[in-house]
Order: sequence, then structure tokens, then C-alpha cells
Amino acid sequence: MAEGEPGWSAAAPKVMCLSCPARDSFLCSGLEDHEIRHLAARATRFQLPKGKSLILEGDPSENVYNIISGDVVLSRVASDGRRQILGFLGEGDFIGLTLSEHYKFSAEALSDVRLCRFDRRSLDELVERFPGMDRQIRRMGAAAVDHMLGLVFALGRKSAEERVATFLLDVAEKQGCCKDPSRTIHLAMTRGDIADFLGLTLETVSRTISRLKRQGIIRLLSSNRVEILKPDELAALADAEVA
Repeated sequence: MAEGEPGWSAAAPKVMCLSCPARDSFLCSGLEDHEIRHLAARATRFQLPKGKSLILEGDPSENVYNIISGDVVLSRVASDGRRQILGFLGEGDFIGLTLSEHYKFSAEALSDVRLCRFDRRSLDELVERFPGMDRQIRRMGAAAVDHMLGLVFALGRKSAEERVATFLLDVAEKQGCCKDPSRTIHLAMTRGDIADFLGLTLETVSRTISRLKRQGIIRLLSSNRVEILKPDELAALADAEVA
């Protein structure tokens, strides 16, 4: 429910944050209820339709966003016009935490997205006021570095098949499918998006996914739903441990 929608009130976000789907996100998970209420008081909820831009590269970094539901893609454009996808974010992820005065990436909705927006200066004030928020910010930074190092390794040392397998396992882990016996994952992004992210061609990604299907490792339930039938074999291809 965004500001201006039927049923919205100034007090509504304070109540909603306590039962928000993103309540267990990095920033919110370690906070006490009274800290969440202070955070909620600074939040503005809104919706972003599929295909719309949330952030444009070079914009002033004035806000931080928390994804309540939906999927967002982060990207940058090189001087020659080529696009590099930096990552895919979903429920519980934060966007815009940066030391730079301007965003160094663009963010676009891959599906209809619901978000909370926080003024960056207000969030800084809360971090100084509540040690719990400061600890969570540090944890988020450490997790981002860990993920970045894993990505650098995947793109620099792994084969095309290993990259695709690693990507599917990463999506499954983020979506919590490791606890689901069916291990069915939702891919909001296109095959072209996956290719841009992994540094591969569209044809290579499509061939690799088809090969995994023929081998019985995955099953394509639809254009954007994949069932991981043999997680052990997929993990072996990715040179990773099964979560």
C-alpha cells in the first residue's frame, strides 16, 4: 500500500513494517520493534511498474530503497554503449547504500515492484542513533563484498556451464528454495539479461540451459520457472557445495 492509495494513513507504515515480507532483510532483521517503528516513520511506500526505472546512473544518491516484493536489475553502460548487468535484487534487498554522491548504476523493475524509500540523510541519523542499525549496515557491506568476490571468481575462472550452474544455485539460495524439496525457482530476468550478467552470449546461455535440461538436471516448467531436479549434480557443475 503506497501513500495515496485507499486505506493508507500516516500510521499505517509503522504497523506494516512489523509484518512486512522484507522484515527479515539484512537491515531490518537485527532491529528491535521500537527501532523498526522509527525506521518506518521515515519510510515512504510506493509501487514501480514493470519496465520502469527506479534509479538512473549519475542521479544524486539521495535515497535508499528496500524491496518489499518484486524483482529489480542493476546495470551500467560502458562508454561504447554496451550494457553490463551488475546483479539482480529481490524481496528484502536494499538499493542505494553508497558513499558516492551519485549513483554509479541504474536500477529497473523486472516485474511490478513494491518498495520502501528512505531519505539517505534520515537513514544516516538513525544509524548514528541506534547501534543495531549500524551493525546491520556493516553486515550488509561485508555480505556485499563476499558476493562480489564470488562473482569475480565465477566470471574470471569458470566455464560457461559452470557460470550458468552457479547462477541457478545462487537464485535458488536467494529465493529460499534450498528448503523446498521441489527447488522451483522463478527467473524474472530474460535469457539475454542472464547472458549480460554472466558475460556470455544469449546463444551460449540458451544452449547451456537446454543441455542441463537434456541431462535431467533441471526441468523448464515455463519460460520463467525452472525446477532443479538434481541439485547435487548442478552443484558439482558449479564447483559448489549444496546449500
